[in-house]
Formats: sequence, C-alpha cells, structure tokens
Amino acid sequence: MSCSADLTSRELEILALVLTGRTNKAIAKEVSISAKTVEFHLDNIYRKLGVRSRVMAGIWALKNGIREKTREIPS
Repeated sequence: MSCSADLTSRELEILALVLTGRTNKAIAKEVSISAKTVEFHLDNIYRKLGVRSRVMAGIWALKNGIREKTREIPS
C-alpha cells in the first residue's frame, strides 16, 4: 500500500471529504471543481492506494490517520 505522502494535497482533501459521506457532486461544490474532476481525483487516489472503491479508500484513510474534514461554522 501507499503512504499519504504519495497523495497530493488536493487528493488528501478529496479523501477527507469522502469520509464525511459526501457525494462527488457535493465534494465538487465544496471545493469549487466539477464532479468529473472529483471523479478524476478519486481514480488517482484508488490507483495510488491500490484499492478499488470509495469504501476501501475510506478504510485506508482511517487506518492512516486521515480524518473527516469538518466544516467550520462562522460565529
């Protein structure tokens, strides 16, 4: 398996958002990119981690200390 250093900062951001259960469309909106670009990043993540699915990537992320990206609520 790969280490998180092999993932770009954008890929790590996408992976953290996957952990929140967001859809590709919701992730795209959150980071201001297209859903197709999210799909592209996910394909790269799967390839780099040697996994085949969102669930497997999520499990890898949790085992390697990547946590859900929480959205801060402005006060």
